[in-house]
Amino acid sequence: MTSFSSTASGSDLAADTRPTTPRSTAGAPVRLEAAHSALLADSEARAQAFLKAAHRAALVTFEGAGRSEAADRLAAGTYVATALVSLAAEGTLDGHRTTAAVETLAEVRDEPLEAARFDVHRTACSSPILVEMPPLVACEIQLRLLLLLGVATEASLWRSEQGTLEPLLSIGEGSESRRARATAKAALRRGSSLSLLGPRTLRSALVRRFGTPCAAIVARVAEPVARADAYLATTARAMSSLYERELLLERSAERERLLVRAGEQRLMRIGFDLHDGPIQDVLALGAEVALLRDQVYPFVADSHRERAAGRFDDILARVTELDRQLRELSRSLESRSIITRPLGEILHRDVDAFVERTGIETRLEIRGDPESLTSAQRIAVYRAIQESLSNIREHSGASTVEIRLRMRRASIEVRITDDGHGFEVGRALARAAQRGRLGIVGIGERVRMLGGTFEIDSAPGGPTVLTFALPRVTPDERSASR
Repeated sequence: MTSFSSTASGSDLAADTRPTTPRSTAGAPVRLEAAHSALLADSEARAQAFLKAAHRAALVTFEGAGRSEAADRLAAGTYVATALVSLAAEGTLDGHRTTAAVETLAEVRDEPLEAARFDVHRTACSSPILVEMPPLVACEIQLRLLLLLGVATEASLWRSEQGTLEPLLSIGEGSESRRARATAKAALRRGSSLSLLGPRTLRSALVRRFGTPCAAIVARVAEPVARADAYLATTARAMSSLYERELLLERSAERERLLVRAGEQRLMRIGFDLHDGPIQDVLALGAEVALLRDQVYPFVADSHRERAAGRFDDILARVTELDRQLRELSRSLESRSIITRPLGEILHRDVDAFVERTGIETRLEIRGDPESLTSAQRIAVYRAIQESLSNIREHSGASTVEIRLRMRRASIEVRITDDGHGFEVGRALARAAQRGRLGIVGIGERVRMLGGTFEIDSAPGGPTVLTFALPRVTPDERSASR
């Protein structure tokens, strides 16, 4: 059985070896476990995490398909395809690993290499992992699989926008050549696949969005051409569903922008109202209290003057603190600063202010580049962290807080943990809604409006963990994949 860290080349897939393979026993995924053990044996720690996740997904397939030998074969194919897509998404998949994975699948299922290779490609192209990614990133992985599987030596994806043909993606030397451009142009104009023959064969396949050609895959493929055409057709069909999803995302993004703009305009208006109303009233109140102190002080008996002066000083200190908090709240409602200033800088500033104000030990960890987020995502992340810290300050009794912001290829994940006394989530949210205090509920609604997920895990005695995730769809990727 080929090692997962083998140095074999992609061309070795052309060979057809038929070794002795494990036979499934009733109710046991023998082939799946054999494939998992083989790939896991020589992989590094980072790859092992993805292999284990793929194994868990494959076990679900085995159960769902009836725990039979046929289910075992299906689960083994699902496992290998899921593992390859996961590694490709992390940028750690190469031709050697791909070769080893396909050869392993062929061995454990006792089938020709070519059958295993096509099944891996077909399953990988329709993987749910790709659906979770921005469309252009998913398309890049699908094109790259053609090269890693030895089907093509170069591949590109082309689109025609307002009469101008341009490459969206290109992998391999010469993938944006004049011949490749001509092939894509002709295929889009004719509405059908086209081939140009030379030292190597240049083939194309159309990507359709709701039945209308919207892009063309062009690849230099190896013989036999008919087999390569099947791979390209499979890739094009899988990309079609991504392009249809991308169109729906565009429409959803426009609605998102309108909703977010309306919400942020309202918040900005509240900020202005705070500045022009309550903040000015607080300033006036402070001046009146100071005047009252000066007017009353001469009439206070000597034995009580020190105590009276202390009480006035306490009241003025509270008025000053109230003024500071209102001004801080007013500034935090200015969305433009959230959009234009570095998000990491804004979050660190707010965390430092939170620590200074409360004395609660707080750690902020940011992994990845948060500056690639859309304006709506930046605002959602900032508002959610802001509201969470406010709730922790007022209700949790916590001594430590940990905030983790992680930028993944397909999502933005935020996790906020405090060691406070905790609460019963359902009852607390119901009471908050009855009193009109919808801060946490508002976080959830804002996250779900952007297509994300939101969860609170807590119980009396603590800790409390708030997690949410947003799909990673950047402005460049939206515009580039139209």
